Amino acid sequence: MSSIEEKIKGFFREQGVDVMGIAGPERLDGPPSLDPTYTMKGAKSIISFALPMNVGAIYKFLGKESNTYHNLDQTRMNQKMHRIACSVAGYIQSLGYRAQAVPSNNSYRRAPDAFATHPSFSHRFGAIASGIAAQGWSGNVMTEEYGAAIYLGTVVTEAVLKSDTPRYKPRHFIDNFCAKCKVCEKTCVAGMFMPEGEEYILLNGELHPRGKRRNIDFCNASCFGLHSISRDKKWTTWGTRWIDDWVDELPDPSKKAKIRYTLFKEGLLAGDSTPRYSIIREIGFNLQPADFIEAYCADVEETETETERFPKLIKFAKQLGVKNADCFKNERILTCGQCANVCGPTLDETAKRYNALLKGGFVVPGPNSEVTVVDSYEKALEMRKKYMPQVSFGDMFKDFVASTIMWHQYYGGVEPKSVYQGVVYDRKLKKAVRALPLG
Repeated sequence: MSSIEEKIKGFFREQGVDVMGIAGPERLDGPPSLDPTYTMKGAKSIISFALPMNVGAIYKFLGKESNTYHNLDQTRMNQKMHRIACSVAGYIQSLGYRAQAVPSNNSYRRAPDAFATHPSFSHRFGAIASGIAAQGWSGNVMTEEYGAAIYLGTVVTEAVLKSDTPRYKPRHFIDNFCAKCKVCEKTCVAGMFMPEGEEYILLNGELHPRGKRRNIDFCNASCFGLHSISRDKKWTTWGTRWIDDWVDELPDPSKKAKIRYTLFKEGLLAGDSTPRYSIIREIGFNLQPADFIEAYCADVEETETETERFPKLIKFAKQLGVKNADCFKNERILTCGQCANVCGPTLDETAKRYNALLKGGFVVPGPNSEVTVVDSYEKALEMRKKYMPQVSFGDMFKDFVASTIMWHQYYGGVEPKSVYQGVVYDRKLKKAVRALPLG
């Protein structure tokens, strides 16, 4: 008779998933974001799984041919991962154990800093604990099959499952892949992590390295499209906004209050932060009907102009229940994520993706609000000066109020359990780092 672990893995394979792993109670010692009881009270084990991103869409995204297919791939696959997780949870329930899917994204523990966004359960940490992945230099986790360009999912259950043997040692990719590459660091327009120097997370008594981070708000700046130009001024992400003071020199990462103020100001000037984030939340956190998602993805054509695609996105957003959807200014929901997108399963593949990014040019506003791509910094400056859209004070104010309400509604507050676990974990981590051999 098959064990429960074999049955669960067999069910995953029926869903088209080959990369999966199990972590039992003894392998869930780590940061608060590795505690499955935030997702389901009484949870004792997790099952983590991964599927690849669409590589063809990644090349078009990095090379500035089109942002459409990568955005649609993100929409379709985040929903697919959530749906698979729910199906597996239902199967485990049929075996007599409670189980629950972890949403694909946007499930955060409440914190006094509503913008801290600490996951209720980290898919990345779960992937490491279950043995299917290890950290790369960017902090994204990697598998040998797909690199870092992957979608992750997790199911938590009260069943006490037998842990799988990890496929990778903590330093597997850092020493055997990243040390020869570190292309991901070059793709971060805000320079969130450093080319040298490591930091660590502590899981199950082992230190797992990643590149040392300067300031996590730098990542937020590029992720939200608020700063989009590369540090050498030779290309951009799909965002059209630049923080002018950052173009020639990035700010001191220790000036956290000043950086946060700048991001608030730039987000306000954009005028559409709330509906844009709300679309991402509805796709990442809530499970939508499969036929609804597929109908939208099938209706959007890459050959259409942005003006033709945009009304479809607004209609889609309204059907998702996004408030103030009409305030959204363009159809470029996802503009960055390049540290993961560029990281392929081999060094040669990663180099090819990075080369596509370097040759992609600059995304800038064009006539009639249509985005265009130019090949020089000077031309990008000219186009931005001529066509950068102006946002009304009314739209800015409306977005500011909506954003304040949304972030504090979903993410602001205090969770004593989380605070206590964080303090205990930080002490254990510092002790483990101090014990590392010098040099």
